[in-house]
Amino acid sequence: MKTTFTYDHYADYAELTARLVYFSEHYPNYTRLTSLGKTPEGRDLWAMEVTDLRCGDFDEKPAQHIDGNTHAGEVTGSMAALHQLDVLLTGCEEPRIARLLQAYTFTFIPRISPDGAEVYLKTPDTLRSVNRPSGKAQSGVVRQDLDQDGVIRWMRIPDETGAWAADAEDPRLLRRRRPDETDGVFYIVMPEGLLQGENEGLLKAAPARWGLDFNRNYPCWWRPEQPGAGDYPLDNPETRAVAEFLIAHPNVGVMVTHHTSGGMILNPPGPFSEAEQDPLDRRIYHAIGALATEEMGYPLLNLYDGFHCTESDYAAGAGDDWAYLNRGIFAVTAELWDLQSRDGISVEEQLEPELSDAERLRHQKLTLAWIDAHCPQAWKPWTPLKHPQLGQVEIGGLDYKFTIQNCPPAYLREECEKATRFALRQVCLLPRLAIMRFQAQPLGHDFVKVTAEIVNRGYLPTWISRQRQAMKLTEPIQIELTGAEILQGQAQCEIEALEGYGQDQTELSFSGVYGQTAALRRKLEWVVRAPAGTRVQLNVRCAQAGQASASCVID
Repeated sequence: MKTTFTYDHYADYAELTARLVYFSEHYPNYTRLTSLGKTPEGRDLWAMEVTDLRCGDFDEKPAQHIDGNTHAGEVTGSMAALHQLDVLLTGCEEPRIARLLQAYTFTFIPRISPDGAEVYLKTPDTLRSVNRPSGKAQSGVVRQDLDQDGVIRWMRIPDETGAWAADAEDPRLLRRRRPDETDGVFYIVMPEGLLQGENEGLLKAAPARWGLDFNRNYPCWWRPEQPGAGDYPLDNPETRAVAEFLIAHPNVGVMVTHHTSGGMILNPPGPFSEAEQDPLDRRIYHAIGALATEEMGYPLLNLYDGFHCTESDYAAGAGDDWAYLNRGIFAVTAELWDLQSRDGISVEEQLEPELSDAERLRHQKLTLAWIDAHCPQAWKPWTPLKHPQLGQVEIGGLDYKFTIQNCPPAYLREECEKATRFALRQVCLLPRLAIMRFQAQPLGHDFVKVTAEIVNRGYLPTWISRQRQAMKLTEPIQIELTGAEILQGQAQCEIEALEGYGQDQTELSFSGVYGQTAALRRKLEWVVRAPAGTRVQLNVRCAQAGQASASCVID
């Protein structure tokens, strides 16, 4: 795919901003760059809208929304969003891209947590969404880069009561101590760090210093007891800005929010099984998932069913759930990058809730073998270190941030291209209003019969989803005829909706054809009075499906 910038490293805030400004300055006929506000540390939360302005304004076309970095450490997602933006603008004169930009609007919020991502990219720390105190006491082993190699790894402490031992086949890995194992060297295992607070002889990992989770902060089945949920829905300026942006863009009908990792596409609903979802919406979600699987090789999983959730244990307050359940947008979460599938561990195996210790060790061996072959520098051998509190320890293990959570930089372009290929197919599902025929037939004595046929050329209906209908957020199709005195019919009228071809109910088999076609079109008639040479104009518009216009001259 042709791009202006390279995708072989992770951009910090300054570079991300510079890329957005570059596109804004070099493609003024396609872009609108907006700051949705300042973060508490003073960084702009950037949003970019993209379309061919010569063929209509941003709000006059159906739209796709793309975002990334809801979670600070999932920086592959922000790079995937930048990549799609780059592909659209760099290739804006290529026939396929040009057609997309003429027909659709694309909205981007590449980095929802710029403050958190800066910490992740520029320090050894990891964090969920943003570097704001969680309020939990930091009692236990607080993660810290003791050996100053830029990575927080594992720390193993020789101890005769330890529950871990080196694996005989690959001593770099630790296995569970067997129930009857009495001889050998055993270890207590902790994250690399320093003790803080009272421990009373019990070593434990301290709670995360920064526990806020933006993906539990949206007003959709929000629960205060959910870890990271915040004090109340949208109490973070970043999540509030995202919600306000989507509310202000009713033309957004499909959406991809980029996360890492696991190599899967997740579809709402998250708070309950998809068996309870409207059947039409469920079928459309599966169609979207099939596109993702074709382009990315990633399976579609329902959030609730795929992660073995229960009525009391589910992910509440998620952004994609809010977009679908509260706004009726077909939003999916793309969990980009999956090292484990590359070494032969399927997504189903990864999600198995009751893996045995032996299976977990087998998975680690497969993963380490892949790392040895493709990015050996990510593994640090066990290295002795004099700990100021625990005495002699060893530090070693994996650079988790850029092997498991995010792809090694050498694989970044490949991952971004997968995501872009899928997104550029997903957008084509949107409804698109068009005027197929607009004709004037003289009846004599300046009386004229005007006829038109309004159609939806998209897969989705003009009301997008049953969920959007249930939330009463759909808008009818507005029709306006101008240029002549109307004798029969209305100058302004409405059509409630047009189905998309995805709602076609015909079936085809060798024994015959049955069912019915979708209501994709609507015929309209007027009688007007106007002399020959008069130009009459028809305008149609729908917030979710764009607009179209046509004119004709009376003979």
